[in-house]
Amino acid sequence: MNMIDQLNITDFQLFTDENADSSVSNSYKFSSKMVLSAFHAQPHGFLNGGASLALAEITAGMASNTIGSGQYFALGQSVNANHLNPKKCEGFVNARGLLLKNGKRNHVWEIKITDENEKLISQITVVNALVPIKKL
Repeated sequence: MNMIDQLNITDFQLFTDENADSSVSNSYKFSSKMVLSAFHAQPHGFLNGGASLALAEITAGMASNTIGSGQYFALGQSVNANHLNPKKCEGFVNARGLLLKNGKRNHVWEIKITDENEKLISQITVVNALVPIKKL
């Protein structure tokens, strides 16, 4: 079992936004969902911030790898998070990412994690290093 399965991350989709701001690199976006259970909770029954970080880093990596189409492999380089609102560990959260920088050596993703009512739970930035497949 991998972390995607353990964290119950589902519904990953990568897409482009034709109506996006032209200053945003290639307008790549992604969305995914994490169904919550006691596994995701900290001792007081709220969503553990580490689970939110894992959701963001895993889905940003999946998006970067999909964009790379086998030319490179994305490795998490840095993660910065602000947990803005608590979430009882029930129901689900959505992760929506926007590619801010589509560089030759890295991708910078802005990820917003929201609850079922679109309330912002966390805002997370993930930087992925892009390693050419031939170097692995």
